[in-house]
Amino acid sequence: MKAIRLFLLPLLISTAVLTAQAASSGTYINKDGSTLTYGKPGFWRTIGGGPSDWGLFVKQSFTKDNLPWLAAIGASTVILIKYDQKIYTSTKKTGRKLGISGKDNTRTYLKIGGVSVFRGPSDLGSAMYFLGDGWINIGLFGYFETYGWLKDDWRAAQTGHQLAEGLLVTGFTTQLVKRITGRETPRAATASRGVWRMFPSFKDFQAHRTRYDAMPSGHLATGMMSVTVMAANYPDNKYIKPIGYALLTALSFQMVNNGVHWASDYPLGLAVGYGIGKAIAGGRSGAARTGLLPPTALRFAPYLSPEGAIGASLAYKY
Repeated sequence: MKAIRLFLLPLLISTAVLTAQAASSGTYINKDGSTLTYGKPGFWRTIGGGPSDWGLFVKQSFTKDNLPWLAAIGASTVILIKYDQKIYTSTKKTGRKLGISGKDNTRTYLKIGGVSVFRGPSDLGSAMYFLGDGWINIGLFGYFETYGWLKDDWRAAQTGHQLAEGLLVTGFTTQLVKRITGRETPRAATASRGVWRMFPSFKDFQAHRTRYDAMPSGHLATGMMSVTVMAANYPDNKYIKPIGYALLTALSFQMVNNGVHWASDYPLGLAVGYGIGKAIAGGRSGAARTGLLPPTALRFAPYLSPEGAIGASLAYKY
């Protein structure tokens, strides 16, 4: 368990740094001079914004400006599909060399009425895989919510709300796509690179999930959404993206090593998580952002007096 604690330490540090830099007010001035203003969040006002923010995500995804990105997602997916089997084999080999288990060694830590409620990691490999689990998102939600309401920090509280909403919206979106694509996972593959069985029945999907739920990666989409939401709310924090992307890289490696995803499942998963994170952080549940402030309070300008004299003026705004 020591290896697990050390591996998850960057995640704990990043959340502590976020809230340590927050102020107990609703308005925050960023280094670039822009401001973010947060109102006291209401639970249903934010969580209930899921359908409208999902619609905003869809609308923003298929704009003319995003066509190059859509093409890049499609092209990278096609290229990776070609090399999926080789990448899978090489990743398994690397995992064995590094002593990282290729099995899902998560275990049940909490049962209620004989039903497993919480499964967590038991070694380094399962800790890497757990990084994209919904429980991480729930933990971040609880952290930001608790800090926000204890400190009257509405930015932290709103971030917590957005993470909860993002978990629901991302889960809905990835499940929808999985039930359309119907791709086999590597460990359940009956052919090289997996078989695609589009639009499986609901009953068959539930009974044989590994036959159908590879594309896209819900774990990676959830992780990217979380990083995007936190980065949008704390734009001056320089640790969020480096730590977040490093953890997502570890997660990506382990999901292939575990045989639950192909590398080609990732471009769409990352795009879904990023798009949903942007929509939620900038949608109805997001903060009000105002433009850049003047770089200085001193202003120098030409001056023309009512009598016609020409001169210069120096003004100080306070």
